[in-house]
Amino acid sequence: MTGSADGNELPHWDASNASAKVVAYFSQQASKYQTKSSRFPWAWVRAPELAAIRSLLGDVEGGEILELGAGAGFYTRDLVRRGARQVWAVDMSDAMLAMLPSGPITPILGDAQTMQLSKRFELLISTGMLEFVRDPSAALANAADHAEPGACFVLLVPRTSVLGRLYRRFHRAHGLRIHLFDRSWFETNAPGTGWLVRSVVRVPPFSLAVRLVRAE
Repeated sequence: MTGSADGNELPHWDASNASAKVVAYFSQQASKYQTKSSRFPWAWVRAPELAAIRSLLGDVEGGEILELGAGAGFYTRDLVRRGARQVWAVDMSDAMLAMLPSGPITPILGDAQTMQLSKRFELLISTGMLEFVRDPSAALANAADHAEPGACFVLLVPRTSVLGRLYRRFHRAHGLRIHLFDRSWFETNAPGTGWLVRSVVRVPPFSLAVRLVRAE
C-alpha cells in the first residue's frame, strides 16, 4: 500500500460495490462542502455533533486514526487540531479527498465495505458515512478487520425520528436512499461484526453518536 500525506497520490481499491449515485452527488458537492459546513443551517447542526464526537473519542493526541467517510475533512481537521499524529482518511470520492488540507493526513480512495489496508488501528471514526453504504453491517465488519483488540470506533449516524425522516427525504430528493438507525440496530448488529456497544448518545437535532469497542 502506498500513500501520501500531502495528497499527491491516492491508494485505490475496488469500489465496484459503491453506489455511483452517492459518489456522483458528493463529488459534485465537494468544492463547497467544507464552506457549507461552517454556515447556517449546517453549522448549527454540526456544533452539538462535534461536541458529542469529541466526548466519545476522548484524547486523540499522538494517535493514528482511521477515518471512514472523511469527505472534505470537517472531522479530519478537528482531529489534526487536537494533536492526532496521523489520520488515514478514506472516502469513495476523489473530489472530496482533494479538499483535504495538507498535514499529517493520508487520503485513501476506497469503499469502507471493501477497502483493505495492511494496518490496524486503536481508534476509528466515521461521521456521516454509514447511512450511505449499501450494507452497514459489512462496513462495521470491515472496520473490525482494521481494528486492534480493544480499539474504539466512534460513529455519527442519523437517528430514526421525525427529523431523521426529513433528512432522509432531503437525500431522496437528490436521488439517494439512506439508512436511519436506532440503539437497537447497533445492539443487534454490532456484536456479529466484532464490536461491542459501549455508548449510544442522542445528539440534536436528529443524530446518534455511538461508541463501539472491538471485541478481544
